[in-house]
Amino acid sequence: MKLLPSLIFTSILTLSLAHAQTTMCFKENHKSISTIETTSLNGGECQNQKSVQDMKKEGWSVADIDISKTENGSNYIYIFKKEELVLSSVNEKALEEKILQRLEERKTLELATKKKEVKMRMSKDGKKLYINKCQSCHGENANEIYGTSRALTELNFFDFKTTLRDYGLGEYDRGQAFVMLPYANLMDSRDVKNVYSYINSLKPKENQKDTQKEIIEEAK
Repeated sequence: MKLLPSLIFTSILTLSLAHAQTTMCFKENHKSISTIETTSLNGGECQNQKSVQDMKKEGWSVADIDISKTENGSNYIYIFKKEELVLSSVNEKALEEKILQRLEERKTLELATKKKEVKMRMSKDGKKLYINKCQSCHGENANEIYGTSRALTELNFFDFKTTLRDYGLGEYDRGQAFVMLPYANLMDSRDVKNVYSYINSLKPKENQKDTQKEIIEEAK
């Protein structure tokens, strides 16, 4: 199985999480407010080595500051904050399999939707033709027996289409065959599939599945 381009994984499948760090630095009894930002602070990440300016250069920002007056100057307390990105990479192979599974699920859904649309269209077109050409003899629900024939809902698709073919060729001459001859000759293969699709929709649901699949496959 060929791995998807690593760029896809980098841009889509790698998590970038924002992680905030905080630290507190301070300076006691500092006399000049004009020099406090360049003076090394105590505590936290400063450790008497870094000033406010040094911390800013390293990506820290001042989240809060507290200044209080003392007899010898002022006490300064700084709260610094820094946002960092933590990259969390996922196993490429597992990630690829998950993507391929999603694509397969989407393909299956699209195929099912397409089949449903084909079924609805065929049944709709077949209903019009059935009402105009067939219903008067075979009944509203295609379950009436006309002459010596079986109810149309008892026929599978193969029997239905071959019987119509035989009517058209004059090879089926039993019962009311002469009545069916002109109708059989008027229906092309698309009409046959559409009419039977509608007849199939009149059957109990448990009897529809296999036959409908056969009709749709032949309609492709």
